[in-house]
Amino acid sequence: MIPAHRGPLVRTVASGILVAIAVIASMHALTLVIDPGPWLTVGTTGVILVSSTSCVVRYVLIRAAVDRAAVRRAAGQGPSADRAADRASGSASFVATAAGVVVAFWFILARYGGPGQRFEPFVGPDSLDQVIERFRQATETMSTQVAPVGPGEAISMVAVGGTLLVLLVTDSLAGARMPGFAGVPLLLLWTPPLTLIGEVQWPVFVISVTAMLLLLTVDPVGVTPGRHSESDSAAVRRAQRFRSWITALTSVAVAATSLGVATGMASLPALAGTWNQLISTPSDTVELSSELDMRQPLSARSTSTVLTYTIGEDDTPGPLRVMTLTAFDGVQTRRAVSEGGLADFDSSTVLAPDGESAVGEARQMDIEIDQLTGTELPLPLEPRSIDVAGDWAYDAIRDEVRGSDGTEPGAEYNVAVIDRELTPERLRSTPASGDPRSAGYTEVPETEHRDEIASYASAVAGDAPTRFDAAVALQNHLRSGEGFAYNPDADYRGSSDTVWDFLQNKEGYCTQYALSMMVMARSLDIPARIGIGWLPGRPDGQGGYRVTGQDSHAWPEIYFPTVGWVRFEPTPQVQTGPLPSYANPGAGSAPSASPTPTRAADVPTQQPTRAPEQSDPAASAGGSSEGSDMTDRTLPGWAWAVAIIIGLGVLGGAAWLLLRRRTEAEVLDPERAWSRVLALLAEQDVRLGPSVTLRRAPAFIADEVHTRTGTPLPDDVAERLTALADAAEEERYARHASPPTAEELEELTEAVTTELTEALARKP
Repeated sequence: MIPAHRGPLVRTVASGILVAIAVIASMHALTLVIDPGPWLTVGTTGVILVSSTSCVVRYVLIRAAVDRAAVRRAAGQGPSADRAADRASGSASFVATAAGVVVAFWFILARYGGPGQRFEPFVGPDSLDQVIERFRQATETMSTQVAPVGPGEAISMVAVGGTLLVLLVTDSLAGARMPGFAGVPLLLLWTPPLTLIGEVQWPVFVISVTAMLLLLTVDPVGVTPGRHSESDSAAVRRAQRFRSWITALTSVAVAATSLGVATGMASLPALAGTWNQLISTPSDTVELSSELDMRQPLSARSTSTVLTYTIGEDDTPGPLRVMTLTAFDGVQTRRAVSEGGLADFDSSTVLAPDGESAVGEARQMDIEIDQLTGTELPLPLEPRSIDVAGDWAYDAIRDEVRGSDGTEPGAEYNVAVIDRELTPERLRSTPASGDPRSAGYTEVPETEHRDEIASYASAVAGDAPTRFDAAVALQNHLRSGEGFAYNPDADYRGSSDTVWDFLQNKEGYCTQYALSMMVMARSLDIPARIGIGWLPGRPDGQGGYRVTGQDSHAWPEIYFPTVGWVRFEPTPQVQTGPLPSYANPGAGSAPSASPTPTRAADVPTQQPTRAPEQSDPAASAGGSSEGSDMTDRTLPGWAWAVAIIIGLGVLGGAAWLLLRRRTEAEVLDPERAWSRVLALLAEQDVRLGPSVTLRRAPAFIADEVHTRTGTPLPDDVAERLTALADAAEEERYARHASPPTAEELEELTEAVTTELTEALARKP
């Protein structure tokens, strides 16, 4: 708690410390979308360095302005000295921010402008070129990977640079006597996790908000740093101390309340996050459901770690599948294909459906179960051999490994994955006909728009020369063409044909994309099914990968004779990252092998039959909506560009306000005029006691002048002093006040302060 009447050093340092604490805390919100790493230390160092520079420059300039004002007051130029101090404080804020910008720019160039990861204090044009190149790399990473992204140099540079930008804007607002707005730029650091993950860590919220509330006690709006003219009255000081205590106690109450709410929400299952779609988490564990529902919007998913695994350094991890689903009635997908019988196996058995050929070299994966329960074992999609303890058996029809006891936290198993070496050429060369041993993979549900869906699929991929090209055409159409967008809030409750409505609305998450591609492929007589499991997860910083509940996913699989089931990825890149190499869009665009990209005019359209959105919370929570989806967690480059534009806009707005404040003359009122007189008297060590009222003040001041100088105060000076006191008293207490004009007050105040200075300067 720093009352407003404290000097410029204490207030400037306190303000800088609180701003730095709030920014550093808010920077940690980015750890939800960027894996923790050395960038946190770099960012903290940069914040401390830039904040210290700004504080030192601001204090030096304000101190110099205060000293100059004191000299001018001693020369009898009290009012003009106050106005000069006001202008100087505004200039100090500008110069301090400019100095911070220079240091921040140098810091980014020095840390990220070199060819390696060292700090190079001597920067030049090459450093700027390297920073620009890393920004380009970061933009590419943010547009192709899902959050949380790895803490590479390019991403780290963007995170640290964004943090320093927020610091500069926040510090500028605090230094410009606008602490009430200083917390707004912090939202720029909260926006990525809020929009991509849907949360901000409660410590970030508590620390940031508390620091911003305490900032109000350091520099209340309307008080110029280093100027005491409005705080020399004992009553004013008491009011300022009271206000500081109230604000400080409010910040403590907010922190305590936030902590209590966060703890309570974490302890209440109903509030801690429900997984009533794909995943249900009654406790800390995660379990996949054996059904998908296309109607419900995507709900929140657990952030608990499902499993961790390690893989060869040069190997690229792929999805881990838990189960496959086949039957679809237009709304829900279920396991309907009959089981092929469970077979025992050992660590030397290669597990793969009939017809799949493993031709590549084996690569090792070591998997450890964390918070995952279920009767199926998460496995790579390729043929594999498994060394696992317990009672497990293999279903060759569904390509699942199931056990009676299921998975338990802490269980470990080893997998030797044998790639099929899938390529576009190999998939194109498979026989044109041939289906899996079980029926049901080409069945299309009898829905209202079954024929329209078939026509739609034919328009997109009906002319494809091979099954592979048809699959790629369907995938590309949904993934990157015709305006489809990833939207976890897509709601198709009440729809009579969810696939058709999705194809018309063009908004959804992985359940809609996967099931729609499956139905369209089946409409073209191509065997298709759905795989449910987990995306590869993110590096854990210790040489392995961590998969969380938010990595749950669903994808379609197409059957190729002599090769087996092959995964495709119609869900947009914003959710899933890059395509598998064999399903790359370029593979399906060769002139001789792929259909011409479908134009919007060639695809049948019809107004969707989606019913009005339901508002009944029970319907949303109680529906069977287990879908294998995850929140849109991509870190798009445009989001950072918008954040930078907003930050620059805020900084420009603050500059405009300061310029306007400097150019606008202060409108003098009786209270300010009387405060100037009191400030002048305080400099001469003449202070009115708490019992001296405005009506008695002129006589008290005249007595003090007579006592000190031995000469009575001239009558004309006493009359003008009484006029000022009467005007202040009338403004405070009169129901209908008629104060002098600003020009009259300016002339009266100037005369009184000048004459009082001369009177007190006389020696007895």
